Amino acid sequence: MSPSPLASIEEMVARLERALASSPADDTEIVWIEARRGQESNSKRRRDNFEVQERTLLVRVRESGRIGIHCTDVADLANVEGATRQALAQARLSSPAPPLLVPEGAAGEPPRPAAADLCDPELARMSPARARELIQGLTDRDETALLGWAEGRVAVLNSRGLRRAAEATSAWVSVSCGQTPGAGRAAAVARTLDRLNAAEVRDRARRRHAAAGDTAELPSGPAPLVLSPEGAAALVDLLNRQALTSSSFHEGTSFFQGRRGEAVFHPSVSLRDDATDPDGLPFPFDFLGSAKRPLHLIDRGVFLGPVVDERLARAMDCLPTPHLVAPDEAVAAHLFLAPGEQPDEELLRQADGGIWVGALDAVEGFDFRTLRFRAVARGVRRVEGGTLGAALPDLVWEGSLPDLLSRVLGVGRSAAPVAAGDPLFGATSAPMLAFDGVHGLRPAPVE
Repeated sequence: MSPSPLASIEEMVARLERALASSPADDTEIVWIEARRGQESNSKRRRDNFEVQERTLLVRVRESGRIGIHCTDVADLANVEGATRQALAQARLSSPAPPLLVPEGAAGEPPRPAAADLCDPELARMSPARARELIQGLTDRDETALLGWAEGRVAVLNSRGLRRAAEATSAWVSVSCGQTPGAGRAAAVARTLDRLNAAEVRDRARRRHAAAGDTAELPSGPAPLVLSPEGAAALVDLLNRQALTSSSFHEGTSFFQGRRGEAVFHPSVSLRDDATDPDGLPFPFDFLGSAKRPLHLIDRGVFLGPVVDERLARAMDCLPTPHLVAPDEAVAAHLFLAPGEQPDEELLRQADGGIWVGALDAVEGFDFRTLRFRAVARGVRRVEGGTLGAALPDLVWEGSLPDLLSRVLGVGRSAAPVAAGDPLFGATSAPMLAFDGVHGLRPAPVE
C-alpha cells in the first residue's frame, strides 16, 4: 500500500499554533517533521527497493527553570497537546537547567532559497512505478542504477515568537557499469531531477569503465592514489560523523579534541558546512529553527572548530551554531570540501603509475581518536600514461585519515555532491583528490 499524502504545511502550522497557545509552560518549542522516502533499483537485490513514510513531533518545554522533552510520531491536535503535558510532567521531575543559549542570528529571518531550489513538483509526485520507468530509460542491459527520492515538510514554532516552515524534495542516483573488475561507478544527489542530471551521472560511470579482460597487477609498494569525488565525499562523511559532531566532543572521542587552531591536514584541505549553497542540498534553518549560515570548519589544513550545541557552547564559552538535529546534538549536514585549481587530467598525470578508485563501499572507522578507517575500493584501475588504464580487482583499504589528508598530491577543480546521512537533508560535496605514497590496500575477498 502506498504511503498517504503528507500533511500540508498550512494545516500543521495552524495545529501547532493552537497547541502552542494552550501550553501553560513558561516556554514551549514544537518541532514537526514529516517525510516520505522511496528507492528503486534494477539490481537483483530487492532490499534496495522501498517506500516509507515517517513523522516526528518533538515538544520541549521550560517550566520554573527545568526542561522537559517529549517525542512522538502522532501529530493530531489532541496528541500535540498531550505531548506538551508529557513534557511538562518530565520538567517537574528534572533538575534546574542553565539559561537558554541560542545561536547567533537565530531570531533573524533565514535565507530564502527560491522554491525551485528546494522543492521539485515531479519528485513530490514520484512513485515506484515512475522511478522504475526512469531507471529503465537510463541504463543498458549490463548497467545497474539506483534512484531514490524524498519529500519532506518541517515546521518549528516556539513561544518566543519564532515561526519557521519549509518543504523540500531530494533525489539521489548511483550507476554501475558491469560487474567485472574496473566497473565504472558514479553517483549524485540534488533537490530536483533537473539538477540531479541522471544521464550525466550514467555517462560519467561509462567513462570510468574498464574494457573487459584488461587487467593489471597491484603496485608492490606505496603508490599514488586518485580518489573520485564520490570516494572523497565518503571519507569526508566519515570524518564528519566521527570527529566534527558535538557528541564526539561530549564523549571525548574526537580526533580534533584540543586541536583548535592547529594545522592538522595538508594546506590544500579546507572544509565548510553551507546549507545556503544551491550546489548542495540547501535548507534555510536547523531543526530547532535557527537560520542556517556558512560555517568554516577547516581552513587550509587548520582546524577552526566543530559544530556546537548548547552544552558544548557552555564548555567552549561560545554560542551554539545553527546545526541542531536534536536539542542535544549538532551535526554538519551540508559539507563542502573546497575544490582546487587543477583539472582532473593534471591530477591523473601527477599520479602516473598509481591507482584510481571509483567508489568506496562499507566505509567504517575503527579507532575514533586516530581516525583509522577501513573501506572496500570499487571500480579500481591503474593510472597509466596520465589516463585510466587496466582494471584491478576490488581492494580492501585500511588507513588513517590524518595521515592520508596530510599526503595530498592535488585537489581537483570540479566537485560533485553525493548523499550523506539523511539524503533529504544531507549531502557532502567533494572534488577529486590525489594522494602520494598510499599503502594498506589488498585484494578484497571474492563475494
